This record gives sequence, structure tokens and C-alpha cells, in this order.
Amino acid sequence: MAKKDLLSFLEENIDELDFDGKIDLFWNKREKTFEMEVTFYAENKIGQMIEDAQGIASSEPIISFSDSILFYDEKNPAAVDEYAYFACLSYVGKKGWSLARGKAFFSYLQIVLDNGYSDLLDFLNDSDKEVFELTWSNEEFEKIVADATNNTPKQELSYPRF
Repeated sequence: MAKKDLLSFLEENIDELDFDGKIDLFWNKREKTFEMEVTFYAENKIGQMIEDAQGIASSEPIISFSDSILFYDEKNPAAVDEYAYFACLSYVGKKGWSLARGKAFFSYLQIVLDNGYSDLLDFLNDSDKEVFELTWSNEEFEKIVADATNNTPKQELSYPRF
């Protein structure tokens, strides 16, 4: 594998995910952060009235749900508003991430997306379910990172130069 930076690794691997929604990646050079916005689309077959986090109600036939992951420099934790994201993941300054951590991220993200889509459909089809949200477990993620570390060549995905 040719040496890649963290940004190009994230961009290239987004396309490899099995996901029918939309994933956008934004790089804030000034704050040294990346934001990955995940948008799900689902059919609201029963025309259920759904209220979003801002209190806006809708019974549209196709609904969308968006949430984000923040990647930030561990040297600048003040840039993190953990309540604005379903996951906040640090990287190590110019060193970025290890390749193992990057691979583990996409392995776990696929699980989160699969579970999220299933949970969204359950939410739309079961009027007893009052809340839908994506769930990220740092503990589960770190288990996958540990496994990937044992099975991946040592390589860094450095913070991109600009």
C-alpha cells in the first residue's frame, strides 16, 4: 500500500462502505478537524409523524437522518463539543493515525451503519419506539483496533499537508 495521509485514506475508504445513504467528509484546516456526516434515507411507509432534535415535525414519505463523527487533534480537545457528534475520535498531531486504527475505524463504522439502518427501520415501523439515534461504543471500537493492530503492517496515516 502506498503511503497515504489520513484525509486521502478517509476519502477513499468511504467509497468502499456498503451504505445506501450519503457520507460527506469536511476538512477544517484552521481547526485541524475532519467531520464525517452520515445521512440515512428511509421510507416512512405508515406516514408516522416524526419530530427531529430541533423539534421540527414531518410525516414525509421519505425521511432523512444525519449525524456526524468528529476527528480532532488530541492536542486540541477544546475544539470538541462531544454532544454535537455521535463519535469524537482523536488523532496524534502530524502523526495522524496508524493504518491499523484506520482499518478498524472503517470495520466498526460498517457495523454502526448496518445497525443504524436496521434501528431506523424499526423506529419507523414501530410506534412504540420514541427515539432513534446512532450508537458508537469506544470500547467495541478499541477491541477492533487491538485486533487490527495484530494483523496490519505498521504504517502511519499522517495529518495532510496543505
